[in-house]
Amino acid sequence: MKRAPVVDQIGLNLLRIVIGTYFMALALGLIEGFDPAALFYPVMGAVIAETVGATLLLSLAIWFMLGTTLRLAALSLALFVLSSSFMANFIAGPAENLSAFWYDLTLTCAVLLSYMALDTRSIRRASIFAHRARLRRIAALRRIKPRPVASGAATAKSASRRPRPKVTDEEETNIFANI
Repeated sequence: MKRAPVVDQIGLNLLRIVIGTYFMALALGLIEGFDPAALFYPVMGAVIAETVGATLLLSLAIWFMLGTTLRLAALSLALFVLSSSFMANFIAGPAENLSAFWYDLTLTCAVLLSYMALDTRSIRRASIFAHRARLRRIAALRRIKPRPVASGAATAKSASRRPRPKVTDEEETNIFANI
């Protein structure tokens, strides 16, 4: 049976970086999306809430893109996106804006899927900066028998028995003539 093609670790890292850059652009105000300050409006002023919301979203997006403690970063980012979107679309705003909430819910699922398909070893390798290659012991399928190595004197005798091509003096002096 053929194995189905899979996305390797590089592909998953690139997908995670693309998702993270969306949230970074949203935090920096470059694109429109959910309001990251919606959670903080009830307890802070508008200016401070916008600053705290954008800073928190930017920090979570960078943490998610770096891949260090990927599960915790993805869960934190997904929880922040989902709760901010829920607060903006159902608590603070009219309940008719269901499409914006579903859009944010889809992004939350994409964040969670970034680590759900990874096994424990791949989760450790997901970090862009903290991954260190580790040596593994490979089991041999059969016993390896080394060939005997001849000493230097024996190889010199066998090397002298080989026929050498005959080179004339003229060929030896005109080595570079054909170049």
